[in-house]
Amino acid sequence: MDPKRFSAARSAGSAMRALRSRTAILVSVFLLAVFTASPFPPAAHPAGTRNAQVVAGKGMVASAHALASQAGVEIMKAGGNAIDAAVAAAFVIGVVEPNASGIGGEGMMVVYRADARKAVAIDYRSAAPARAAFPEGIPGTGHAAVAVPGTLAGLTAALGQFGTMKLERVMTPAIRLAEQGFIVSPTLAGAISDNFEEIVKNQALAAIVCPEGLPLEAGATLKNPDLARSLRKIAAGGPDVFYKGEIAAAITAEMSAHGGFLDRSDLAAYRPLSREPVRGRYRDCELISAPPPVGGTTVIEILQMLERFDLAANPPLSPANVHVMSEAMKRGFADFSAFIADPGFVEVPLRGLLSPDYARARAAEIRQDAISPKVAAGEPAKEGSGSTTALCAVDSKGNMIALTQTISDFFGAKVAIAGTGIILNNEMKNFSSRGINALAPGKRMRTTIAPTILLRGGKPFAALGTPGAARIISTMVILITNLIDHKMGIQEAIEAPRFYARDTDKNLSVESRMPALTIEALEKLGYVLQAMGEYDLFFGGAQGIIIDAASGKKIGGADPRRDGAVVGY
Repeated sequence: MDPKRFSAARSAGSAMRALRSRTAILVSVFLLAVFTASPFPPAAHPAGTRNAQVVAGKGMVASAHALASQAGVEIMKAGGNAIDAAVAAAFVIGVVEPNASGIGGEGMMVVYRADARKAVAIDYRSAAPARAAFPEGIPGTGHAAVAVPGTLAGLTAALGQFGTMKLERVMTPAIRLAEQGFIVSPTLAGAISDNFEEIVKNQALAAIVCPEGLPLEAGATLKNPDLARSLRKIAAGGPDVFYKGEIAAAITAEMSAHGGFLDRSDLAAYRPLSREPVRGRYRDCELISAPPPVGGTTVIEILQMLERFDLAANPPLSPANVHVMSEAMKRGFADFSAFIADPGFVEVPLRGLLSPDYARARAAEIRQDAISPKVAAGEPAKEGSGSTTALCAVDSKGNMIALTQTISDFFGAKVAIAGTGIILNNEMKNFSSRGINALAPGKRMRTTIAPTILLRGGKPFAALGTPGAARIISTMVILITNLIDHKMGIQEAIEAPRFYARDTDKNLSVESRMPALTIEALEKLGYVLQAMGEYDLFFGGAQGIIIDAASGKKIGGADPRRDGAVVGY
């Protein structure tokens, strides 16, 4: 790619950041007021990073919004554990990031229990309504794109199994923020503006984020009193209010009136699932990640391929490292497309995909002097038998949670339920037209979310997660190699430039901070470079917490590509 184009991308990114920094002043003033009300440990900026790296001795929450992180720590300081905190933060993030998640959506979490030294995955992915049928293709927006929401069922199940507090207590911060309002950040304002034409087609959604007929701007206050009332009813009556009661009736009526397939029987039948996490190793760390039908298996598979290469011998963004990692990503994505789907409907060859021998065989296909324009799936069965937001929480006992939840696209189906303040997902579009991920009644569609926990020496070391659609898998791989191979701190690992390669072509998407010499070398190798912004939302917004083995202190990092923030105590 012509270096001038990279220069233009850098300039455009700088102009956008300047605009956002001006509008962010009001946000900063608001957050300053929030945090001075309750003192937290001082934060330090590692060299070259935009966001502070936060260190705390007891507990910590890292999420895509300061108010969600603060809510989680509020719960821990009141006596709750990491699960209580994560659930509280997840409810809040659904209020303050209405573009990305909420109780109209879905997700997956990985919970590590320090007392039992065991991990479990809670699958609260959305499912296809029983009557759903699309002879002319699945729409990307609108009522027919809505799948059965799982977020509320998953969060309450996690709280009931592993938490210590009542639902009403952990929902209090979310209810308060929905009722009293919060300051719109530049990121949220941008999402509203970018989706304005679709938003105004749905009166109930427009009333939330465009209350005067125009997109809310950064610095404005967003209130959602209807959502506050819905959350208060759920806090008092439990998830049945949503899945069987008053809110279920409102959702069903809206769907029936506008051609949606979701009905009361689908809502009443929904259950979150406890699943065994997928596991693997990378260097000296055990990896514990989210199982099918999501992307944790692929993250581990790619990392186990990369273990065959000495990434630490080269700078992180050297041509050699970027090339080898891109080639491994391509093979992981090819296998993801071929083999990952709802295990309740298809047999997923997990043992084969996670086998070190299979990783060795796939790694042997990678040439360090040539690219693979198109990569086919492997044969793992022969090797063995068998928009979105992320947050992490760690408590003083070492309990650790990595959670990713979503409504799919920004503002989901672009449908809100009048009188409830609830925005619904458009997860149906994540089914494939054919193959193992094809639509079936009750089936959970495949997505790439991959909340992951790392153990070192049998003890919890890191909790990581990111949104970013297909870039979730590549971002998680980059984060983990940054931490383990290149010994970066968590904030440095999160802020490092990202890249993304798929299995179908020579394209390589890169943030424009990529070194010029690396860009030149990759183009000579045959890659077609796609220049993105310097800190581009295309690559998601990662959050992470690590535990220092010597001191036991928690160290948190949050992504400047989004409104990420870490709070600890």
